Amino acid sequence: MMTPSRKIIGLIGLLSLLTIYCAICVFIAVQFLPDNKVAQLVFYPFAGIIWIFPAAKIIKWMQMPLDKEKLE
Repeated sequence: MMTPSRKIIGLIGLLSLLTIYCAICVFIAVQFLPDNKVAQLVFYPFAGIIWIFPAAKIIKWMQMPLDKEKLE
């Protein structure tokens, strides 16, 4: 797969991941978090950091150099 194609697919993947992840976090917060500021103070930073790990894998995949042996 060519690098520009990877970047476009990766961008769409990142946007999709972030959209779905935000929806899941909002659902969890509304359904399961008590009306407690301490619980919210713990949940939101934790939820805000967790999405970085799958996003980093997608970005790493996007930046991989082309393998010239596979192209020939």
